[in-house]
Amino acid sequence: MKKSTKIFLTILLTLIIGIFIHPQKVIYEANIEGKVVDENNKPVINAIVYRIEKEYYTNEEIGSNESRDLRTESVKTDDSGNFKFYEKSRIDWFHTPLDLPIGYCYAEFEIEKNGFEFYKTKFGEFEQYRIENCYACEKVLFKPIITLKVKTK
Repeated sequence: MKKSTKIFLTILLTLIIGIFIHPQKVIYEANIEGKVVDENNKPVINAIVYRIEKEYYTNEEIGSNESRDLRTESVKTDDSGNFKFYEKSRIDWFHTPLDLPIGYCYAEFEIEKNGFEFYKTKFGEFEQYRIENCYACEKVLFKPIITLKVKTK
């Protein structure tokens, strides 16, 4: 192969890869301002609340793409039982320019407190679809009020 052909193919390959791998799409995690109360509607103080995000990986044994829940942030409830996760973002390097302009925003979290049953959100419990903004969770606020059950022996 001629040297000019190799250079042309290298430039063409670089341009094609550049279309698909570039830092343009920003992924947002939603704002969550919640309150944790017990069954008597009294605030639960110092409960630990964890934000849950998906971690994607390749299972080498079976060769499939999988995901698992990952605790990425934690906060404690205040004297009124309130907690807050601020909106955060990350850049998605691998995406196509053909991504649909539909955004799916969801929030998942877990709550732990001694003397109370463990709480984990259910799939689809806090979700929102957005057509006008493909950044999904940008400027989205969820305001859950979570009731923890007292642990029975």
